[in-house]
Amino acid sequence: MELILTLKEDITVPVELDAILPEKIQDMSEEDIKNIEIPQGRARIKIGDIFDVELKDSEIPKMTVKNSSAKLKRIGEGMTTGEIVVEGDAGMHLGVEMKGGKIVVNGNADNWAGQGMKGGEIIIKGNAEDYLGSTYRGGYKGMSGGTLIVEGDAGHEIGEHMTNGVIHVKGSAKSLTGIHLSGGIIIIDGDVGDRIGGEMIKGAIVVKGKVGNVLPTFKFEGIVEDPVIKIRKKDEGVKVEGKFYKYSGDYCLTKPKGQLYISVDSNPDLRK
Repeated sequence: MELILTLKEDITVPVELDAILPEKIQDMSEEDIKNIEIPQGRARIKIGDIFDVELKDSEIPKMTVKNSSAKLKRIGEGMTTGEIVVEGDAGMHLGVEMKGGKIVVNGNADNWAGQGMKGGEIIIKGNAEDYLGSTYRGGYKGMSGGTLIVEGDAGHEIGEHMTNGVIHVKGSAKSLTGIHLSGGIIIIDGDVGDRIGGEMIKGAIVVKGKVGNVLPTFKFEGIVEDPVIKIRKKDEGVKVEGKFYKYSGDYCLTKPKGQLYISVDSNPDLRK
């Protein structure tokens, strides 16, 4: 079954949608769904107060959110199966603690998309803000599985405390990419700001564009071409085409195993 939620009009006070997931509505009627209570600021409202609700047959559990905006928060939180399609922008905490299934956002995503993500796939067709695939404030475990793809740009501190999985940003990213990284792979096709990989323990970061700088606590290991990056010995690895400066670090920590690959063509003066 597919649930189609169409936002009736723009809202100014954010709404949290974590109570409604594809797997939760398979045996519910339109009327039941309209009566689901959700938070809006300090008040509680019903789904039917702000959405038109429609049900259609579908081979998989599915939810489509039309006329979406950044005021719709926690879409797909805790999702385990099925598919969510967001037509428009998505608010903060998209796919938080997601374990399976697929989310596609045909717009931009606000802060903390994929926070604590454990599995599944998130595709953001526009830009993502800060803390993509990261941990919560004060936490020590970010994204631990799954795939997170951003076709535009991303903000600060993506992959903070990430332990596994793949983040692929096809545009550019801002500062502190991969801070405290302890597993997984982050690939940035565009440019990256300062302090990339600060205090990373394990995992790999690949930058195909320009970098703001390389921290002095990283060790230059040489130049590699078309590397196959493995995080664990049993992994098949991820092949990345191009010529890269390879660094290890971050040696401000004890026995780090982090890998940093930076495009030679985009940073010709880096080793001069």
